[in-house]
Amino acid sequence: MGFSETSLSGTVPSEMGRLQSLESLVIGHSKIGGTVPSELGNLSSLIWLVFESTNFSGSFPSEVFLLSNLRALQVFECPGLKTESVLHGVVRNMHKIERLGLGRGKPGRFISVPTEIARLTNMLSLSLEDFQLNGTLPSEVGLLTKLTRLRLHENAIVGALPTEFLKFSGLNILDIGSNQMEGKLEQSLFSQLTQLDVFSINGNWFSGSLPTEVGLLSSLRKLQLHNTNLSGTLPTELQLMDKLTSLVVMNTSLSGSIPSKLSSAILPPQELKCFGGECYKVATTSLSACHGTRLCGCSCDPCPV
Repeated sequence: MGFSETSLSGTVPSEMGRLQSLESLVIGHSKIGGTVPSELGNLSSLIWLVFESTNFSGSFPSEVFLLSNLRALQVFECPGLKTESVLHGVVRNMHKIERLGLGRGKPGRFISVPTEIARLTNMLSLSLEDFQLNGTLPSEVGLLTKLTRLRLHENAIVGALPTEFLKFSGLNILDIGSNQMEGKLEQSLFSQLTQLDVFSINGNWFSGSLPTEVGLLSSLRKLQLHNTNLSGTLPTELQLMDKLTSLVVMNTSLSGSIPSKLSSAILPPQELKCFGGECYKVATTSLSACHGTRLCGCSCDPCPV
């Protein structure tokens, strides 16, 4: 059952809890609001529950955490809904869940990722964006070995990337941008996570060089390194990444040139110029990057210093 992108308003009736055979409930981009009825905890067949861009208010009902068949839960952009209990409620009760998305809401306070998250061994996609997370990432996250997507963008997470991340051999998306993480990017990170499609660490304090092993990420489309303390020469192994369509390196101390093979593969020669926004000069070399997500090669027009 879906109530998405409609002009419907009002509240969700408590009688909806009588729909024992309901498997999917999606309420998004609508004016539906009020409190979320606790009777939703009676939907014993529910597999998929999504609240996105709604006017819900009050607390998230704990009864939902008892839905043993639920495989996907998303609560996103519901600013009036108090969601501080959701992460812990899921971790303690919903061990079969495969997809969890929480963010851009009203957690109410900073929270840390609980070590008990290790119980969610069926997790395929974990998205906790702009969710007021702080502290370090527990090593227990590495036990979620089935993960294909991990999005922790825009929080206050500190510390280094846990070495346990190397167990995510099937990971396609790793987005930890806009946090306060630090440390060096280890060679093993790229030699193990070879299925990555998106690697985003922008807006952190990572330092050191970009390992040459980055060239092993043959499936990578987006590499976002901007606003970090990375330094050194951009490795020529980037030219091995034939599928790369977005390389963002502005506001770093990286130097060198974008390999011509990579530049010509991504954009036609006539488009190899700084376009689509403000352009930056990186260090004192020919490497430049546009503000945004498009790539500029070493044949760019001169950038303002």
